[in-house]
Amino acid sequence: MSSHFIKYLGLLPIYVLLQVLVLNEVLFSAYINPFLYVLLIISLPLKTPKWFLLIYAFLLGFAIDLFSGSLGFHSTATVLIAFVKPLFSKITIPHNILGDSDEITLKKVGTKSYITFSILLIIIHHSCLFITEHLSINFSLFGKVLASSIVTLIIVLITQLFQQDK
Repeated sequence: MSSHFIKYLGLLPIYVLLQVLVLNEVLFSAYINPFLYVLLIISLPLKTPKWFLLIYAFLLGFAIDLFSGSLGFHSTATVLIAFVKPLFSKITIPHNILGDSDEITLKKVGTKSYITFSILLIIIHHSCLFITEHLSINFSLFGKVLASSIVTLIIVLITQLFQQDK
């Protein structure tokens, strides 16, 4: 398990820089903001200790907040999805196909389970993020959550397809 700690701590600055320098600058419209960094939380193994999962999620969100100039919005959203991840994994992922240290990937859990699991966490992340940013709930915010979630899921799936070739 310690190799996963090192791997994910090494991936953290790469995904933060990719998010801040590339994806935050590419707005598909006023409603669509893709957040690829959620993939790091999604793909952590199921048996990751809760303390590491929550601290890692906070550090990831804090780094995005720091470079984006936001005030804890990303930290709140990433800690929330890290908190609910074990619950949703029990509901959506068949546990008999993953070992204790297996990462959650498209190839290992299957397309249906992976998409269901990912889209639930992505929608929760985006809902929390956008509601705390705007401090309101309205129809245009719902559209922003839905559109951003779909684009984020597509980018996550594309990333997973490229990782399968390894």
